[in-house]
Amino acid sequence: MLIPRTLVVGALGALALGTVATGANAGHSYDSYDRGDDLRAVSYINGDGGKNADVDPNSSCYNPDQYDMQAFSSAASGNPGDNNVHNDACFLDDDGNKVGDGIGASFVSSGTGYISACPDPDGAGPQFARLRDLNGDGRNDSCFQSSYQKKNAAGDFEYHVRVNNTGNKGEQQVTWGRDDDRDGRIDNRDDDDIKIDWSADGKDGGDRSYSW
Repeated sequence: MLIPRTLVVGALGALALGTVATGANAGHSYDSYDRGDDLRAVSYINGDGGKNADVDPNSSCYNPDQYDMQAFSSAASGNPGDNNVHNDACFLDDDGNKVGDGIGASFVSSGTGYISACPDPDGAGPQFARLRDLNGDGRNDSCFQSSYQKKNAAGDFEYHVRVNNTGNKGEQQVTWGRDDDRDGRIDNRDDDDIKIDWSADGKDGGDRSYSW
């Protein structure tokens, strides 16, 4: 579905091969990685076990599908929305390990739609999440999380949000990356993003070869 960037996918593919052999795909903590590494930010759309049929079922940090055409959620369904889109992300170190324990990062939405869920990374633990409306237009457009998820559950070692739209046709772009000052805005360093085209039937989209 996504026609990926050649260089990025080539690099991620090599990382994936390395992690299958070593088990590094399970992830490591922030303290275990070499702080001299240049972390790679990877954001992708999660197909939710086939619920979102427009997304590659194998989409992941190592095989990111970053484009979706989606139908509006019903207003009555509330948040996160009955047709919400699940956006996951991770930082990969030079060895392809997922890192992020204690690394603050933000998802920032622009265009149509809004962020409908911004989960706490560790439940009752010391880490936290903050959902905000940065531009004051009445829609939540920023989700800061102080760490990757660590709940001894599916989705650990990654960051997660849900985005939604109940009737505003058009394109939504969600950018994700480091946010060391925790202001809900992405720092001026490596980041990554996804794109969603929203419409009434989920079939009205633009260029599926979303690339940079």
